Amino acid sequence: MSGQSNGGVSSNSRIAAYPMINAITGAAGLYAFDPSLGYNDLANPSNYFYRMEEIIPGRTPTVNHIVVSYRDLGLVTVTFNLTATNDLQQVISTTTGPLVLGNKVATGRIMCRNDIGLTITGQNIQLSWTRAPGAGSLSIVKIILFGQVEL
Repeated sequence: MSGQSNGGVSSNSRIAAYPMINAITGAAGLYAFDPSLGYNDLANPSNYFYRMEEIIPGRTPTVNHIVVSYRDLGLVTVTFNLTATNDLQQVISTTTGPLVLGNKVATGRIMCRNDIGLTITGQNIQLSWTRAPGAGSLSIVKIILFGQVEL
């Protein structure tokens, strides 16, 4: 067992068994989760949807790019997506190609990627990301959307 920080309180990491269903075989059983092995799920994708942003009611914002701060847990491939609605009552979206974050050898440090160009103009803008199965461990610290609002 190794000592890990738990919000400033030192504790030993433990391997626990949880009742789950295997995503590949469908078999039920007790499965172990070992936090020392990382968080790269080889069977299931992961995604996260942030809250919808209403900048100023009645005005249409444009997002030009995003800045992502993340903890370097090694190489990870992730896709970012912006979705919004327009004045024609349509849902519009834009997606980055798969981006690679991190380093071959994980540093555990917080890194920043500020060159992600992602442009959308519309109301109720929502950011989401997707990580494919086996695409690496992802830990996002902060995301900032940059753009402007019409006058």
